[in-house]
Amino acid sequence: MVGALLNRVLVHATPAQAVALQPYVSAEHGGFVLTGAQGRFHPDCPVLVDPAAYERHVATPDAPFLLPTGGLLSIGLPEMLDDQLAAGATAAITPTKFIAAGDIGSLTAAARQVARLDRQDVLFLVPLDISLLGRAHFDEVTAILADAGHPVALVLGRRFGSLAQTADRVVPYIRNLRVLAAAIDLMPLRTDFTAFDLVAHGAFAGAPRSGGAVRHTGDSAPDVLVPGFMAWWRGSDLADLFGARQNLAPRCPCVVCDEQRLTRLIRAHHAEEAMCHAVATWSAYAGDLLGQPTMRARAEYWRRMCGNAIGYHSELTHHLRRVRPLVPRKSIQTWATLSPWT
Repeated sequence: MVGALLNRVLVHATPAQAVALQPYVSAEHGGFVLTGAQGRFHPDCPVLVDPAAYERHVATPDAPFLLPTGGLLSIGLPEMLDDQLAAGATAAITPTKFIAAGDIGSLTAAARQVARLDRQDVLFLVPLDISLLGRAHFDEVTAILADAGHPVALVLGRRFGSLAQTADRVVPYIRNLRVLAAAIDLMPLRTDFTAFDLVAHGAFAGAPRSGGAVRHTGDSAPDVLVPGFMAWWRGSDLADLFGARQNLAPRCPCVVCDEQRLTRLIRAHHAEEAMCHAVATWSAYAGDLLGQPTMRARAEYWRRMCGNAIGYHSELTHHLRRVRPLVPRKSIQTWATLSPWT
């Protein structure tokens, strides 16, 4: 049931990644959202299945969901949801296709079908082009999602769910996302630290992606979560940042790193280790965030974390004697400076 997800920060991963990540995911406040998983699940924490139809398919008003076709028996949305539950999923997730910029019609069609489901075990997956959360459409989108009558699993974009690609509009998007988290039952999926910001401002749960990816751009280094920066850096870029001054490179206290320097993670074969480091690190943050006594305390805790990251950028700029300062991501700056009650 959806209630079992309350006050949890799950990890969005593939089934293969989940095997390596299992030791670092908290049974108390964690869990998994598995992309396209098949088979049965018997973990000691909640598990959801993200059909990830949005990766390859675009919604239309006539077909907002990806449903099997061509068989002897017709399989509809209720049957697909039942299959997830029969496999052991904690709750079912709708196989929603990607909803493109301006496509209010497809969102409305999907919401109407979900509203007709008389059940308490379904998350309405809403993979949106982020522009639909801008000023032109936000009020209408919020009303549509509220009318669906089910908790919403929100995915921003088709793959990465990051605000980094909208740096020039981060502030209004963050404001609107916080308003949405307060207005409806919201669970952001496949994000970076946006999931933490929204859990700190009213979302009932969240699911950041696992991280540690190799980008296949000629550089085999994986993405590495740098706790001081509260951001992922390519391992090779991180090593280059410290250059000959490796003594200043951060040591990580997580159970994966055990005080080793993060600049060691520079090869493709380090991808799994980088992924485990990231999840072990932010799982500790999740425990602290969810352990705050009130929602106000959560928001203040998160704001302090982001403020500390800004300070670390400045401190490291000084220690490395850089002419060009290290600049925090726009989202980090906004989370640290925007009023929690905006």
